[in-house]
Amino acid sequence: MNTPLGYTINYGQSPAAAPRIDPNAPLFASEDGVVASLSNSECIFQVKRTGETHVMTYQVLQALDQSREFRSLDEHADRVMATVSGLAGQREAVRRVFDGLVARGLLVSAQAFVERIGEASRREIVPMRAVFIRACDRPDQLAHLLNSLADYERRHRGNRNYVLLDDSTSPEAANRHRDLLREFARATGCKLTYIGAVESRRLTDKLARAVPAAAAFLERIVLGGSDRTRFGGGRSWNLALLLSAGASAALLDDDHRFPLRRLADARPGLDPDPSRIGETLFHRNLENALAAGEEVEEDPFELHLAALGKPLGALVHDARYAIEPSALRGLALSRLDHLQSQAPVLATQHGARGASRTDSGLWLYQLPPSARAEFTRDRDSYLRNIEAGSIWYGYRQANVRDAATFSPFAIDNSVLLPCTNPFGRGEDALFSCMTALCHPGALALELPFAVGHVQESQRKRSPLTMAAHTPKFNYFVTDFIRRQLPDFHSGDPAQRLGLLAAHLRDIAASRPTSAVRQLKEYLAFVRADLIERLQTQYDSASDAPIYWQADVRTMIEANGKALIANAAPRLGDWPEGLDDAACAQRLREETDQLAQACEAWPALWTYANGQGERLLGAV
Repeated sequence: MNTPLGYTINYGQSPAAAPRIDPNAPLFASEDGVVASLSNSECIFQVKRTGETHVMTYQVLQALDQSREFRSLDEHADRVMATVSGLAGQREAVRRVFDGLVARGLLVSAQAFVERIGEASRREIVPMRAVFIRACDRPDQLAHLLNSLADYERRHRGNRNYVLLDDSTSPEAANRHRDLLREFARATGCKLTYIGAVESRRLTDKLARAVPAAAAFLERIVLGGSDRTRFGGGRSWNLALLLSAGASAALLDDDHRFPLRRLADARPGLDPDPSRIGETLFHRNLENALAAGEEVEEDPFELHLAALGKPLGALVHDARYAIEPSALRGLALSRLDHLQSQAPVLATQHGARGASRTDSGLWLYQLPPSARAEFTRDRDSYLRNIEAGSIWYGYRQANVRDAATFSPFAIDNSVLLPCTNPFGRGEDALFSCMTALCHPGALALELPFAVGHVQESQRKRSPLTMAAHTPKFNYFVTDFIRRQLPDFHSGDPAQRLGLLAAHLRDIAASRPTSAVRQLKEYLAFVRADLIERLQTQYDSASDAPIYWQADVRTMIEANGKALIANAAPRLGDWPEGLDDAACAQRLREETDQLAQACEAWPALWTYANGQGERLLGAV
């Protein structure tokens, strides 16, 4: 145990004038820890990060508690003197206490923290297997994407391998997709692989023979089973994960457009704040949104691959991702647990320009004041902006967090990554959350760029925005993982996935009344939380235009009515008109099916990993 912190503070009567704060002064923050009482005047403080213990007085503990955020020692002293009883005017004595805390490592400098993150570490970087493109009954969309990729290939000569995962239900669309691939191959000389219904069946048969225990679930995980007509971007996602097992991969949708673009004032370096929200800019039309920003001159795939798979400690030595100590100002160490030297970057992503990647515009009513002012500039632009069809959403500076916000652009699939639900929207959020569950501490890196996103037609988002918030099943599971699962201690991602399956099976085996109660509690929670957030926005924006205020009141009222209504707890992608019993049955069935997929997945992925490129070559 360390020597007790034995400081004596003499209380004076006349406070000295506070010195001017030097913005260039070193920043310090207190270590996070737990406290146990020793006596009426002393306690034991155990550092969470190292386990070291220190004996100190409660007055010193108060000083630590008031110094959680990175600020200069003078700023900390001012705060302690203002908040801790009896210390007014005792600047020199308080500074001596702080100097002792620094010496004992209980106050950490921003410079030392950044150096700790950048400690040398190595991890083998795996090659990229292919660029996987998800397509479904949209030949015109695919044609535009391939044209933009052809421009990329002519410019950068990447000579990438491209794999089209065609989930089309229309034979005409599938035939047109094949023609487009042949044209792209002739124009670029790149290797291309087409995987449609026939090829997917051939692959699933091969996998079923190799992993008989998973045969019953392959049909659903990859092909969709009897529910083939349901929306299912997760089916192609799962197939891409198997075909890229043991390597890295890039993932595109047929409504993407290259090149990547950055905002003119984009900044180098890594933003350490995990709560930073993206920039939202509004444009008059889609063409303006697609042309906004500066074109990225570098190879966009290489930009992502250069960071993918690296530990954070290696990444921050790249000037593009260096962390400036000054960027830590105002952040507490407890909010920076994700910044660990050995944390690997398992996914990279970027923003989008064009159409929003969400099917609701609720997030638009929770923008910061500056973005809200642009959102509501005048009524005509407001009515256009609420449909979010011509926006820029992205970041001005790279950042990392434990889970991606949207679909990743690139993934490091050299370690077991989980499957996702083959059905429903929100499969990307579910995949990201399950990845964080399987690999605690792993990171998703957001690059300060945006890819074009052009949907097949203008989508009306406002009706869904104004209605009561009703999350879909994949978001229900995502929230369940984030909020209700206990901590798992296993270091084996397969075992962690099995533990998730066990919890899902527990829901699947619940009594109908229990299932209904869980659904109702969940919907009540998300709606009450939304009402609180909207009410906070409304109260803080008294100067907002009346049309914005009226819509916020409409949303609050719609969610309030749903909150007190005794309606069946239907999730957003379930059919209208379900009663309590039918909702309970859907919940039990879908959680059971997802549990089966989680149980079958590790063996499938392990086999695919052993096959390597041969599995893709067998198509």
